[in-house]
Amino acid sequence: MSDDLLRTLADEREIEQLMYRYIDRVDANDPEGAAGCFAEDGIGVYWGEYRGQVAIAERLGTILDAFSATSHHLSNLMVRLEGDRATAQSYVYAFHRTVGAHEQLHVWGRWIDELVRRPQGWRFARREVRLVGRVGSHPSSIEEDRNLVGHPGRLIR
Repeated sequence: MSDDLLRTLADEREIEQLMYRYIDRVDANDPEGAAGCFAEDGIGVYWGEYRGQVAIAERLGTILDAFSATSHHLSNLMVRLEGDRATAQSYVYAFHRTVGAHEQLHVWGRWIDELVRRPQGWRFARREVRLVGRVGSHPSSIEEDRNLVGHPGRLIR
C-alpha cells in the first residue's frame, strides 16, 4: 500500500472516531466533552449558530437539559479530504426521552461537517444539524417544522 493511501485511510478513520467520540459525549450528557470535539473557534449550527467551544457547550447543555436519555446512531459517513481540511456528511438517528413526562422523540437527519486538522488531531470547524423528520415533539421550541429541511441536494416537499 502506498503512503498516500495509508494516510488517507488513517485520516478517514480518525474523523470517524471523532464523530463517535462526539456521540458518546452527547449521550453521556457531557456537553463540554462534545464541544471539545470542535476546533477552538469552531461553529455549531444547532437551530442558531454558536461559535467557540464554550458557546457550543452551553447550547448543547441547554438542548440536553430537556432529556433524561439520548441515544445517537451514525451511518452513511462520507468524508472528502483536502490536505489539512475535510468535509463530511453523515446520517444520524437519535432517540430521546424527555425529562418528567418521559415522552419519546425520534429524530432523523444529517450532520454536515467541515473539519480541520489540529496538532491534537481532527476537529470540527463547523457542524450543522439538518433534520429530515421526527416522531414526537421537542419539549421546547427549537424543533419547529421549518427546521425539517431535509438532506442537502435531496427532494423534500
